[in-house]
Amino acid sequence: MSVDTKIVNCTLVDHNGTYQAGIAIDKGKVVAIAADEALPPADKTIDGRGNHVIPGLVDAHVHLEYPPGVEPTTNIQMETRACAAAGCTTIVHLLAPADDILEKARDFVGLYEANGFVDLALSARMYTRENIKQIRSLCDFGILGVKLLLPYKGTEAVWAGRVGGIDDGIVYLTLKTVGELSKEGYNAFVRVHCENPEIFFTLKEEFEEKGIEPSSWNQVRPRVCEEESMRKCLFLAAATSCPLYIVHMTVKEGIELVNQARADGVNVAAETCVQYLTLNTDNVDKVLSKINPPIREPQDNQALWEGLKDGTLQVVATDHAPVPRALKTEFWGATPGIPGAELLLPVMLSEGVNGGRISLEKLVEVCCYNPANLFGLAPKKGTLAVGADADLVVVDLEKRAEAPAEPRYSNADYSLFAGREIVGWPVMTLLRGRVIMQDGNITIEDAGGKFIPGR
Repeated sequence: MSVDTKIVNCTLVDHNGTYQAGIAIDKGKVVAIAADEALPPADKTIDGRGNHVIPGLVDAHVHLEYPPGVEPTTNIQMETRACAAAGCTTIVHLLAPADDILEKARDFVGLYEANGFVDLALSARMYTRENIKQIRSLCDFGILGVKLLLPYKGTEAVWAGRVGGIDDGIVYLTLKTVGELSKEGYNAFVRVHCENPEIFFTLKEEFEEKGIEPSSWNQVRPRVCEEESMRKCLFLAAATSCPLYIVHMTVKEGIELVNQARADGVNVAAETCVQYLTLNTDNVDKVLSKINPPIREPQDNQALWEGLKDGTLQVVATDHAPVPRALKTEFWGATPGIPGAELLLPVMLSEGVNGGRISLEKLVEVCCYNPANLFGLAPKKGTLAVGADADLVVVDLEKRAEAPAEPRYSNADYSLFAGREIVGWPVMTLLRGRVIMQDGNITIEDAGGKFIPGR
């Protein structure tokens, strides 16, 4: 009996190790992992050319309805092509604010499945007590992670698309509600964007009163904003027995805070992003790189790599927010957010694996396996196993190319990595057994992305 596809002449890598084997695919699923000669006959055979095959990446932090006012259909089409081009086969999108979140989620899924080129999971924002009352129904729908955006209030609320922001009462009640659901057996958790906005507002006023433009966004939103907010969220998570997920950690102090909280019994996962591992105030344009929280210092890069290596940090994502150059013309008015989708895997391969900082198995763990588990997408996603979706990436660890001046598919027309030599590139992406990218080119015309509920 033949299968649809098999990949031979390759090395398989997942979070558990490296295997000299091929992989057989039928009806979108992995059906066999074995020596090439032991695989069943196939209608199509892909020569891996001695390269490595890893699971498709799960990008746990993506914004498709951003920047504010963007037309989402075009964003979905362009940004999911960008994801596919870089070996990402599932994204976790943060829904725009809504009073009825479930209605918003259903509408977005319909729009997405008509336009998305990779698979989709969802997260939702909490702003009001009415939002919090919906968390149980969101979990039943497949949205396990809800998010608290602590810094977006006052004049900063415009970036989150919701006037007013949230206060500590909403933070506490969200954590308390999710903690209670967790005790009932729900795989629910709260994602927190940790920054204290009041410190930022005061520092910004001081700079503006003096007529001084900071040398970096890091000066006006310093590390103390993030550290203080993280301490508060960890404390409240402990008080409410709520599983916590810290998004886009940037500061070295966060590593110690998370380790101490775990030692005290707090259930906390922590994410960083590729830009915080590799970019710093010494090597970026301060306007184009404006993002919340800011790009930090070289010492933070090093500490975050160590945190990945020792398991303090579980996830590497992008916080992909495709803000075009036209919205980044000057420092104070620049829209925060940067593109990251097309270079997540290449930069992690080059700076992480080929840079000797992490193993390829660790890359799979933090970019594929862990995010799939945390968002309830396993065992369909994030691993090489019989029965899993055949979301696969063929990786050439020796391919050298210069990072382009701007992304090929994304709406964002610049790259903070422009001109860097990147060693290690994805050369083929398969989504549920279908080749959707080859040698950097998207090979399909029709969108095939599906919503994958978290379980």
